Amino acid sequence: MNLITYIQRSLAARLSIWVVGCVVFIFITAQGILFYYSRQAVREEAMERATQTLESTLLHVGNTLHDAEVAADNMRWLVEQHLETPDSMFTFSRKILENNPNLYGCSIAFEPYFYEEKGRYFSAYSRNGGDSIQTEQEGSDKYEYYYMDWYLIPKLLNKPYWVEPYHDPDVGGILVDEYTTSYCQPIRDKEGKMVGVLSVDLALPWFTQTVLAAKPFPNSYSMLLGKGGTFLVHPDTTKQFYESIFTPTLEQPDSVRTALGKAMIAGGSGYKVLHNGDEDEYVFYKPLSHTDWSVAIVCPENDILEPYYRLQKNLITITVVGLLLLLFFCAFIIRYNLRPLKQLGESAEKMSEGDFNVSVPDSKRRDEIGQLQRSFSKMQHSLSEYINKIRHSTETLTQRNEELLKASELAKEDDRIKTAVINNMTDQMVHPVDVIAHESDLIRTEYKNYSEEEMAQHVDRMLASTDDVTNLLNQLLEASQGNVDSMANPPSAETQPQE
Repeated sequence: MNLITYIQRSLAARLSIWVVGCVVFIFITAQGILFYYSRQAVREEAMERATQTLESTLLHVGNTLHDAEVAADNMRWLVEQHLETPDSMFTFSRKILENNPNLYGCSIAFEPYFYEEKGRYFSAYSRNGGDSIQTEQEGSDKYEYYYMDWYLIPKLLNKPYWVEPYHDPDVGGILVDEYTTSYCQPIRDKEGKMVGVLSVDLALPWFTQTVLAAKPFPNSYSMLLGKGGTFLVHPDTTKQFYESIFTPTLEQPDSVRTALGKAMIAGGSGYKVLHNGDEDEYVFYKPLSHTDWSVAIVCPENDILEPYYRLQKNLITITVVGLLLLLFFCAFIIRYNLRPLKQLGESAEKMSEGDFNVSVPDSKRRDEIGQLQRSFSKMQHSLSEYINKIRHSTETLTQRNEELLKASELAKEDDRIKTAVINNMTDQMVHPVDVIAHESDLIRTEYKNYSEEEMAQHVDRMLASTDDVTNLLNQLLEASQGNVDSMANPPSAETQPQE
């Protein structure tokens, strides 16, 4: 018996399936609503977590930049107070690095020939090597510092400015082997004329380490974009300074990525969803204060919704196990409660085969099934008595039918015998009647020619035939009254007609 046949024949199985089906429908509806709101809540929580991580990273980087700005502002005041002593610039350059270990370098550079005794170039530069600070005077025909961005931009803007990371060429002297970014501000004399630029440097590896540490999820990553959208910090170092956020759109236009890049360059904040192959990515971005840069955290959707997927998996597992247990218990309980119905069904099947004396289990239950059992038992006893009466009546009718059949056969035999006797008597009447008719004709036609003796002979023959006919008629009357035996051997005629 296959499963479908079993279900079709088992009321307990069908009831169990109906109960579990209703529960499954309710569970699916409830869990669908739960999953919908859980997904929204988990996504909002994950987005809040990513936003907080971004805020924390920006706060950390912003505090470091602010410290650099404060240190540069304080040092600029000392420099402007001691412009008449150029050699003190080396002391100031070293001092700012000693007081601020996060700074990588410091340059105090002046306009060409500002100090005539120092020549065309004069820049006091110090670099923090970690365990020691090196100081030198930089500037030469190979390195005309006043054409560099860190010097030229604040001079043209006439205000402090954070320049994008750069790498100075190796022109001898202190080797600068790191990309650096500088906070540069003009140095003015007592008349307010710009005479030089003070810059403090932060090494790009510090930015890289700090920005990449912003990892709210296992597969998320961070990046730092420059003013034109160039990657200043990226997990893939081959993209740093060589690619921008717009590079992928050159081969395949992407309006969302383009809008994201423009928003970051413009100093906007928020998040956008990028379609990266089969998986979406949430990009949370915010500008870095006092700069033209923007920090972004890229979070795969699977990472954001990982708690939701874990919750969904656990709930589905618990639901499936619970439904299987519910199906098992429903089948057991329903089967147990419907066992009397199965027994009644077996009894009814035996009764349908003619066994009306089959035992019906007694029940002490007071519910509908118990009432059905008692009613079925009463019905069985009543039906058994009724069947016995029918059998007795059938036997009596059969016996009477047999007797009637025998009587009918006897009656048919009597009718056959009577018919045969009557036919025989009728045949026997033909001769005497013919004799009477013949003698009558002779007497009617020849009575004049006959003598008295001959006439007497003819009359005697007529009387004899008349007696024969009378005897046959008496026998026929007796036969009609059932005296068949007396007519079995009727007398033969004594008188034969003469020629």
